[in-house]
Amino acid sequence: SYVDYIIENENSIVRRWLRAGASGWRLDVADELPDCFIEKLRDAATEEKSDAVVIGEVWEDGSNKIAYGQRRRYLLGHETHGLMNYPFRVSAIAWLQGGDARDFMETMETIREHYPPAAFYASLNSLGTHDNPRILTLLGQSEDLSGYDRDWRAQYRLNYAERQKGVRRLKLASTLLYAFPGSPTVFYGDEAGMEGCEDPFNRGTFPWGHEDPILLHHYRTLGRLRRTRPSLQKGSIEYLEAEGGLLVFRRVWEKEVSLIALNNGPQSRTLMLPWAGDMAIDALSRQQFFAHNGALHITLPPEDGVLLTEL
Repeated sequence: SYVDYIIENENSIVRRWLRAGASGWRLDVADELPDCFIEKLRDAATEEKSDAVVIGEVWEDGSNKIAYGQRRRYLLGHETHGLMNYPFRVSAIAWLQGGDARDFMETMETIREHYPPAAFYASLNSLGTHDNPRILTLLGQSEDLSGYDRDWRAQYRLNYAERQKGVRRLKLASTLLYAFPGSPTVFYGDEAGMEGCEDPFNRGTFPWGHEDPILLHHYRTLGRLRRTRPSLQKGSIEYLEAEGGLLVFRRVWEKEVSLIALNNGPQSRTLMLPWAGDMAIDALSRQQFFAHNGALHITLPPEDGVLLTEL
């Protein structure tokens, strides 16, 4: 049949690119692909490379998704290994734009309850994609831009105060992205401070030689931490605070602990955080903190955060 022909040819392409060095496949608009297609594609991928990963683009909770009148089977062990975690993006941006951290926590805990652990930890987490305005623009803008015409949006850029706000919030957002379970994924140029409204205005040329140095250093630091700390790669997650602008959680793997505290509120917050060692260091700023009676006493300025590790 035609479907069998397509599957056979797709499988040969899957195998060819894995042999060429690809690590896996992201399936665009997985809702429009038949279950049998995804199953056979996964079989071909894992036969060719046992650790190949198949990720599906699904915008909602994929565990109970109904598309074209059918309940999908993405996460039942035969199709995708994980999904694009759009609920992470939506709830993170809502919090960063002034929402309640508890809503973010509850959304993510619902996803964690619904997904198999392997799928939760294989989620493709992102803040920006080609389908949305640039994340820096979203976090910095002072008003809804949808009412302006296309020519105006094509030229729109944040003013100085908006950009400074956007950079502060993006540093919080990217820290959350790299510290959260799942695979942190960056839309090219977000780490360099690119701006832009919706597609095609978000597809500018990478600003070689003109990258935002603060953001670029921040992303490089996060990338190094993610590569070197097992607790950020595969550790458990426990929320310590999630209310208003304050979001605090820790990741634990064996004896390694990473503690993340983010304050998106308008006022400083003084925190007492559990810590087993004598000292901790903020891996982002290199500031050191002494522990007293098993706790760290830290004051977080507005729109600032720490990622605490052992010294």
